[in-house]
This record gives sequence, C-alpha cells and structure tokens, in this order.
Amino acid sequence: MNVEIAQRLAELRREKGYSQEELAEQLGLSRQAVSKWERAESSPDTGNLVALARLYGVTLDELLRFDEDIEDDIKYEAQDRTKSAETKAQDAAEKASVAAAQAAAAAAQAQAAQTAVRAAQSQQPAASPYYAVPSQPQSASAGHGPQAGTVPPPPTGAPVPPYAGAPAMPQDPADYPMGSKQWEDAYVDREMRNAMGDINDGARRRGAWSSFPYPVLCVIVFLLSGFFWGNWHPAWIVFLTIPLYYYIAHVIENDPNNRR
Repeated sequence: MNVEIAQRLAELRREKGYSQEELAEQLGLSRQAVSKWERAESSPDTGNLVALARLYGVTLDELLRFDEDIEDDIKYEAQDRTKSAETKAQDAAEKASVAAAQAAAAAAQAQAAQTAVRAAQSQQPAASPYYAVPSQPQSASAGHGPQAGTVPPPPTGAPVPPYAGAPAMPQDPADYPMGSKQWEDAYVDREMRNAMGDINDGARRRGAWSSFPYPVLCVIVFLLSGFFWGNWHPAWIVFLTIPLYYYIAHVIENDPNNRR
C-alpha cells in the first residue's frame, strides 16, 4: 500500500475518534491488521474498504484520494520491486554457476586421483612370497651329478638365492643390526610396501556407488529447478543429501551380502 493512503486511513480513524482496537472490533478483525494498514505493510481488501468508507461516512474516492502523484508513486514502487526481484534472481544464478564450477572441479580432481591410484597399481610388480630357482634343461646324456652350466640345488634348510631377473626379496629389519645401513634400507622398504598396500586396498574398496558423481547430479537438479521453475530457495536443500548418499553407499558397499 502507498504510504499516503496509509496515512489517510490513520487520519480518518483519529478524526472519527476510533482507536485501533475499536476499529478492529467494528470490522471483525484483529488490531494487528489495522496497524499493518496504517504502516503501509498490507492493504485492506475491497470488502474492508467499503466497510471503512461507510464507517467514516466518505466515498471510496475520498477514502483513497487517488491523484496523479499517488499513482506515479505506486507505479514507481512497483517498478522498484520488479527490479529488485530481477537483481536477486541474477545474483542467485551467478551463485549457482559458481557452485556448479566448484563441484565440477572437485569431481575432476577426484577422478584424476582415482586414475593415478589405478596407474600406480598397474605399474607395481606382483610380489612373490618366495623365491624359486629357474628350472634348468635336462641333459640328454645319462649320468649323475650336475651338468655343465647348471646350478646345484642348495642344501636343505638353506635360503634359496634369487636368480637373475627375480624381483627383490622383501627384507625384514630384524635380520640386521639396529641402526646399520641394511636395517635402515629394510625398514624403509617395509614401510613403503605397507603404504602402497593401503592405497591399493582403498582403491579396490571404492565401488560403483561411491564412484558415482552424485554432487554433479545435485548441481544439475538445482540449476534446472531454479531456471525452469524459479525454486532457487527450496532447491538448495538437495545439497544436504550428499552426505546421506555417501553414507548409504558406504553401508551398501560394505555389506557382506553384496560382496558375494
């Protein structure tokens, strides 16, 4: 409602000697409704305008007292509200675009990290639990004892030496004096193998549910809901479902029944 009309309603009420409570009782309304009219926070409907005009003994034109200046003010206020709404919509669209870009960047980083783990896993040679001596060709000639160019087998209980081209044997730091160079190398080698095993286990545990780009889907739903239906404010709640989705995915992927 225009401020001048609100002031006009308050002046007429005081001229007739009504308080806000008495006027509200005459109209069958609450005092807060009358107070909002006089503060220009709301407007009376047509039925209340007619009742006010009869109660004050004036016509509707005298009650509202429309003139060109008031009409211009009303038009200006309407245009200002429209511009404010458009500005808010533009700001919301810009924020949504920034959020979409950030979500896409996060998804790309996660995909790159997963690719790097898979590449490291594929390049890591398979560790053999023990060492084997390559089989030597049997000589066609009969006889006993090792043939020329063959390696005799080690005695029972002796460690089997690695052959040429065999992967390096995992060393145990307990086999060397603490603080020696061999002990340090064995300790570092053991820790590196444990770390690579944890990374590979984590990559293998990541299933289809966890790999699905659910945050990107939430951004798409948010943008579509905002641009096509204007639901910018309630649609942001979809982002609150991201932690719930990954919790459910974790439960499903760790369920023993789904691993069979």
